[in-house]
This record gives sequence, structure tokens and C-alpha cells, in this order.
Amino acid sequence: FEFANLQGQVIPSIIRNFSAPVKLVPASGDVNEADLAFLASHDTDGFNRWDSAQRLYTAVILKILGKEPFQESLDRVVESFGRTLNDETINDDSIRAYTLILPGESTLSESVQVIDPSAIREARKQVKKTIARKFKNEIAVAYDQLTAAMEADGDTFKVDGVSVGRRKLRNVYLGYLCAISETVEEQKEAAELATKHFNDAKGMTDKLAAFNILASMSGEGESAREEAIRKFYDEAEGDSLVLDKWFAVQADADLPDVLERVEKLVNHPDFNLTTPNRCRALILTFSANAAPFHDESGKGYKFIGDMLEKLDKVNSKVAARTTASCLIGWKKYNETRASLMKAQLERLKSMPHVSNELFEIVSKGLK
Repeated sequence: FEFANLQGQVIPSIIRNFSAPVKLVPASGDVNEADLAFLASHDTDGFNRWDSAQRLYTAVILKILGKEPFQESLDRVVESFGRTLNDETINDDSIRAYTLILPGESTLSESVQVIDPSAIREARKQVKKTIARKFKNEIAVAYDQLTAAMEADGDTFKVDGVSVGRRKLRNVYLGYLCAISETVEEQKEAAELATKHFNDAKGMTDKLAAFNILASMSGEGESAREEAIRKFYDEAEGDSLVLDKWFAVQADADLPDVLERVEKLVNHPDFNLTTPNRCRALILTFSANAAPFHDESGKGYKFIGDMLEKLDKVNSKVAARTTASCLIGWKKYNETRASLMKAQLERLKSMPHVSNELFEIVSKGLK
């Protein structure tokens, strides 16, 4: 398209009100961060504003990963975040919430040629902590305002759009506030806030948001973490769907000993390899917890190999799908990780009486 006689500096907001997401790539291949920052701060189209913010966040995280100068990019991110945080013209809390969320680790992995899960996690955490510290007071005020608005509803749990957006935004704010946890006092403060959020939750959305944060706490937050794990289990009262969440949250925790914890959970009375959803909740969730699963010691790969060997005997389809999702992408990783992943695939392929489903997936993955 060509637009003639445009006056002044123009930054296009393309594909507005589109019903399906479209990935646009600049013809030059370069990312214009200034344009993205403007759109992420001012665009009145919710999807475009979110998309611009995601691309802006990604740009700075990729610079950190590539050991490139990133301060100017980080300054743009911080400024854009602040505008969205305080923009009174946004009347949809869901739009504000999604625009403030950093892209996930799996999304960031799609933007690099060789995936380094640990580096991606640390770079993302660095950006999140910088934002959290910069806007701690404003986020805390906004969190308290949303809390007061929800308390005004009494014990009524509402599922209208406004209430759903309010909960989403409040949970995003909780994540930023609890990301500040370097000192002993900060760890205590984060644990107290997340615990109150957890205990006061009227629905599973809020409880899970707090539980996910508590499950990754260490230091002064360790006791709060263990109490939340115990309480969530007790309150589940044997409900299968809730127990699946209990297993999954622990498998997805950002803790140095998460693999050891998962290995213990395999022996929990409520875990059974013959239950597909329970397997997905624990085994598949851990394999998606990229940093510990892809640890260069290879312990995560061996654990998955051990589980798949057992699982193939009781549910070959689940075993095949799990393998496809976590091991056959070995070409995307460095030589150390790739060789260890391939070793597990070779091991599974050579198992006596391996199922047809698993053999097919593994054979294709090794090519």
C-alpha cells in the first residue's frame, strides 16, 4: 500500500481489528524499537498494543542474551510499561494485564537459533525485576485498589468480563511485586503478600496465581512455600483435577532442586502412571520447565527417559506424545544438550518390546 500526502511523522498500526493474529516481519529485517515503544504505549487497538509490547520486550531480552548493549532498549521498555500501567484511557483490565506481561520462555525460544533455557530464564527475570523495582510503589497501589474493589463484592464470585479482567490484572501485579526478592526483608514481604493472596482467594484463578509464585520461593519464603503446598493438597480433598494442578505447579517451580522434588512426587500415593492426566501434570510439565529439564548435566533427560520406559508399557500413546514434545527437538540446542537428548532417544528406540507408537516417534526424531 502507498499513502500519499501524509503530514508529520506517521507510525502505522497495521491489521487493526483483525480476527486472527498475523506475524509481520519488517522488509529490512530490523526491529524499530522506537516505533514499537510508541505503539505499545499509545495504540488504541488492544491486540496491536499487546503485540507491540511483546516485540519490544523480546528485543531487549534478546540483546541481553546476545551480550549486546541493551540499556537504551531497557529504558524504552520501562517507559512503555509505565505508560500502560498508568494509562487512564484503558478501560479493559484484561488488555492492560496482557500488555504488561513479558513473553514466556517458550515464546522467547522461538526467536533464537540455539536455545539456552537457563540464559533465557535469567534474562527474562532480569527485565522483570528491573520493571518491578522501578514501579514497585505504583504497582502496589494499583494492586491494593483492585483488592479493595474485589472485597467490595463480598463473597460473591463473579464471572463477568470486568471481574475476570480485574482478577487477571491483579494477579499480574502480584507477580511483579513478588519478583523483588533479593534481600531477606524482600523475601519476607513477598511471602506474606503471596500467602495472603493465596488464603483470601475466592476462586481457583487467584489461588493458582499465588500458588505458582509460592511454589518457587526459597530463603525466607521457604516455610510459606511448604505451607502452601500442604494446604493446597488438603483443600483438594482428593479432587482429581485439583490434584493435577498440585502436581503441575510443583513440577513447574523455579527451584534448584525441582528435579529431586519431582522424583519424590513420582512416589506419591496420588501419582499413578496409568492415569494420563496425572502423567501430563507431573512428567510433561517438568519437561516443559525448560531450565531444569535442559540442565547440561543431562539428569532431566535421564529422568524423562526412565519415565518413558515405564510409561510405554502402560500407555504407549502418552509416552509417544511426551517424547515428541520434549526430546525430538534436540537440533535446536547446543552440542552438549543435543547429544544427551539423542542418547535418550537411542535408548528408547533400542528398548525390548518398545511400542510401535513410541518407536515411530523416536525414529523420526533421530533423523
